[in-house]
Amino acid sequence: MAHVLTRPGGLRYLTEVVDGVVRPEDAHVAAHELRRAAQAAPDHLPATLARLAQLGGLGARLAPRFTVTVARRVIRAMVNHLVVDARPRRLAKALRHLRATGVDLNVNLLGEAVLGGDEARRRVESTRALITHPEVDYVSIKVSAAVAPHSPWDFDGAVEEIVATLAPLYEDARDHGGVFINLDMEEYRDLDLTIAVFEALMRRPDLSSLGAGIVLQTYLPESSRALAQIQRLAADRVDAGGAPLRVRVVKGANLSMERVEAELRDWPLATWHSKAESDAQYKRVLDEALVPNRTRSLKVGIAGHNLFDIAHAWQLACARAVEEDVHFEMLLGMGEHVASAVSADVGRLRLYTPVVDPRDFDVALAYLVRRLEEVANPQNFLSRLTTIASSEEDFAREEGAFRDALELASRPASTDSHRDHPEAHEPSTGFRNAADSDPARRSTRDWGTAILGRASSSTLGLRALAQARVDSADALDGVLGSAHAAGLGWGAVPPRERAAVLERVAERLEARRADLIEVMAAEAGKTIDQADPEVSEAIDFARYYAHSARALSSVEGALARPRPLTAVIPPWNFPVAIPAGSTLAALAAGSAVILKPAGESARCGAVLAEIMWEAGVPRDVLTLLSISTRTYGRQLISDPRIDQVILTGAFETAEMFLGFRPELRLSAETSGKNAMIVTPSADLDLAAKDLAASAFGHAGQKCSAASLAILV
Repeated sequence: MAHVLTRPGGLRYLTEVVDGVVRPEDAHVAAHELRRAAQAAPDHLPATLARLAQLGGLGARLAPRFTVTVARRVIRAMVNHLVVDARPRRLAKALRHLRATGVDLNVNLLGEAVLGGDEARRRVESTRALITHPEVDYVSIKVSAAVAPHSPWDFDGAVEEIVATLAPLYEDARDHGGVFINLDMEEYRDLDLTIAVFEALMRRPDLSSLGAGIVLQTYLPESSRALAQIQRLAADRVDAGGAPLRVRVVKGANLSMERVEAELRDWPLATWHSKAESDAQYKRVLDEALVPNRTRSLKVGIAGHNLFDIAHAWQLACARAVEEDVHFEMLLGMGEHVASAVSADVGRLRLYTPVVDPRDFDVALAYLVRRLEEVANPQNFLSRLTTIASSEEDFAREEGAFRDALELASRPASTDSHRDHPEAHEPSTGFRNAADSDPARRSTRDWGTAILGRASSSTLGLRALAQARVDSADALDGVLGSAHAAGLGWGAVPPRERAAVLERVAERLEARRADLIEVMAAEAGKTIDQADPEVSEAIDFARYYAHSARALSSVEGALARPRPLTAVIPPWNFPVAIPAGSTLAALAAGSAVILKPAGESARCGAVLAEIMWEAGVPRDVLTLLSISTRTYGRQLISDPRIDQVILTGAFETAEMFLGFRPELRLSAETSGKNAMIVTPSADLDLAAKDLAASAFGHAGQKCSAASLAILV
């Protein structure tokens, strides 16, 4: 592996081989990936292995199932120094063998976030089996891998549910000789949640005698704040006669994932922006943790492979006479020669020991890929683990990086989350999606709680809706006449001026995000995780159509002839995003709009109209209309002054509109049941997750999207 990772494209090659051969349920898909890997083998593997890989590629063509079975066993054998077989007898043998080398073990059942309650219960039972295993005395577990997905907005409810789920495991640990449980975490969004769960469990009187720990990732700026909170908890516990706690200090395990989430959601990166900053924070946290009056109640586990950092931490612990309160931890199978050398100086070492049942080996893929990334990344110490003793250049590079981080650590650093400081949108930089509200931020969750508190008594939109009520044919005729006349004037407004108005609409939508969520919750029963993205989508529509309006004036040789009046007929279930998109598109093109929101969510449409008026859309250019569709719907659609209708709704409604007026220009997005095609090469877990989200939404609300999966 080390040979492959030093070659161009080696990381990608290994990742594709491991994922492509191990993960697919269909052996023929895995065989195809094996053949593809065989073709690329000469560019990546040593000559002997390349010839074996090509032989495997030939076997995959002639006997795919047999060859894939053999290939998967070979891959498992290649990484068995990194991952241990979790089956009870084999686990016992492996753990005894490892302990015989003079190390302690931190056993972790591999697995990423679970998808549902049944899977979560199976993982909890598997973890319980580890806790009660006679050879296990230290177990790590993640909240995300033991509990079914929860709403990040319902923080208190999630904490209560997770504590109830994990408490029996801690009780088992207490009753089986005090097995140590380390509460692990991977994603930034779980930071506050994991600490809150840990605190709730550790303050239980019946668990006060149980030693336990929590991980802390120092590539997060707020790790100092989190450490202080854990130290207070530990001090309170020991002062009350309880057992000390332990914090396991790591630099961080999921930088790639955090970068992807930040990029996708347009949120600030949760971690430090450079390796030097992360390394400096690691040293700051150690400095704050290795204090005699603090280690009395909070022991410190120092995890990592960087020999400079390990030496620095050990020297610091010895200088402060807290070496008895410290232990060091490394990853199983990563640089055994280094682990032996460290253990000779600091005493017994603890190895982070991932375990997995071979039948579930695919869940180990994410862990293995992370290890490959660490070894392949030239910024990481692990990439030079095999050469640092023989290469003066590599040694000097690591020494320089250590000294730079040490100097940086001496400077004060912010303990605030980067996510607390999102960048403002600048129209001059071009189109950029509006960011959804971030429930990982405590201030955002408090903001959401306040919104829901107001929703039950909300009166938003009622006044505007009452003023928009039309109860006679003559009154409706007058509204149509005024709107059509206003549309003629709006069409004459230069596109750049219309674009400027739409930019102001985007700003006002963002400013009144809370009001839009409140009215959606009050009237349409939307949860925050459903309503908040709708507001973001509405903002995106405003900015996109502003950009489009400007583009109209630059079409060479074209003469714009706006249609004076558009009727927008949106659905009830997306009461902000869809009417915003339809209305703003028409306004951008120079058409006045009559917005007739669905009766079930008319207040949402009213608040949307209010915001657009506030932003500068003339009231006669955007007309909010409330009518009895049974009585006046035909009159509205049939009127020739309505130049076009934008409808989102049932197919039957579109047919009815054309029955009223066959020549009508109708842009209709109608509901239906779409099929999701799941191919044999798909990740079936992700396919199941996407199918459920599409068919039932995030809160069990059925949607008119993909509700049929076709396996091919």
